[in-house]
This record gives sequence, C-alpha cells and structure tokens, in this order.
Amino acid sequence: MSTKRDNTAERIIAAVKESKGLLTLAAKRAGVSYWTIWKYSKDYPTVAKAVEESKEGLLDLAEAKLYQEINNSNMTAIIFFLKTKGKSRGYIERQEVTGKDGEQIEAKPVFIVADKEVQKTQELLLKPGVN
Repeated sequence: MSTKRDNTAERIIAAVKESKGLLTLAAKRAGVSYWTIWKYSKDYPTVAKAVEESKEGLLDLAEAKLYQEINNSNMTAIIFFLKTKGKSRGYIERQEVTGKDGEQIEAKPVFIVADKEVQKTQELLLKPGVN
C-alpha cells in the first residue's frame, strides 16, 4: 500500500526529471517547497538518485553546448575551456603577489583590542598595590 509520502516522492522524482535537476523549478512543478525536495532526497534514495542523475544530465548538456561553441570557433568558449581543462598543459592564469621590486612581502601581526579590554587593563594597572 502506497502512502502519501511515497506518492509525494514519486511526484518529486517526476518533477525533478522534467526540470532537468533545477530544484526550485521542480519544487514548483511538484507543488512542494525546495526544502521538501531536499528532505526527501535525504530520506528516499530514489529521489536522491533522480536529483543526482538530473543534475549530471544538465551538466552534460552544458558541456555539449560548450563543445559546440568551441567547434564554432567561439574564442570565449575556447579560452574558458583551456583555463579550466587545460591546466596540466600550462593554460592557467596565475597571479604572483610580491613586495616592492619583487621582494618578499613582510607580514606583521596585527592585534585588535576592544576599547573595553583596554579600559579593563588600564584599571588593573592603576589599582593601588598592583605593580
């Protein structure tokens, strides 16, 4: 016998698949909140699997579109791909931070003391009998 929660889980799974893993849209389609989908994905392995598969499918779609743009000689797509996937071949932006004329930066510790702390310390030091 199927329960209301089971029916809701089935409704969520269908909505997640229809929305390609966009959970806010899936929640609207299923008539539940985003947090309900999140909770069901923790309680129902079938919901978690649907969410994961749908998100992976959306990622695959985005990668396919990126590859199409690369094939169309879209320079922005090419640069993005090389910066993210071509790191092992040296396609990486790197920033080096140095001091003046390339010297090392000297790090100095900074202490921030609240006014109340300063006041307490002063009061202790000014108390008679405290050296």
